[in-house]
Amino acid sequence: MATLSAAQYLYEKYGLSVDPYMTLVGYFNALRELGGLRRVLDDAIRTRLRQMDKRGLANRQLGTYSIEELTSRIGATQIPEILDRLGATFDPAHDEERKKKRKSGQKISPSSYPIDVLLATNMISVGVDVPRLGLMVVEGQPKYTSEYIQATSRIGRRYPGWSLQCITGRVHVT
Repeated sequence: MATLSAAQYLYEKYGLSVDPYMTLVGYFNALRELGGLRRVLDDAIRTRLRQMDKRGLANRQLGTYSIEELTSRIGATQIPEILDRLGATFDPAHDEERKKKRKSGQKISPSSYPIDVLLATNMISVGVDVPRLGLMVVEGQPKYTSEYIQATSRIGRRYPGWSLQCITGRVHVT
């Protein structure tokens, strides 16, 4: 939650240069943990992010299309769509265009919105190449070192990446 809000604060201050840290990639060893966080994201975190100014950070809105999964639970036809949306940048100019379209009553395609949170299992470890990603939270320790390396190497390809490891309730920054 703090990483999403802090990224929003920096985005409001520095704009497009903060784009790599606006999409949070959450990596999970099991669908059970991922599903649990998905429920929390859809409810409590979404609500708290709208009140982060009380904690000295920026408020952030998670829209209808802002949370996606890259897991075995999604259909094969959705994977290319999600990968395309992962390439969409957080850009103040694009934000203004979407606001103008909404005000004028034009329909806006969900694919034009960048993803705020991507929840993934080991499916992200192979073949996903999105150079703009720069922020990941890894829940638990992957079983094999190679799996950890593969998963965390999905971020920081073009810009420095920041990975947080959540192991037994503690956060370790790497």
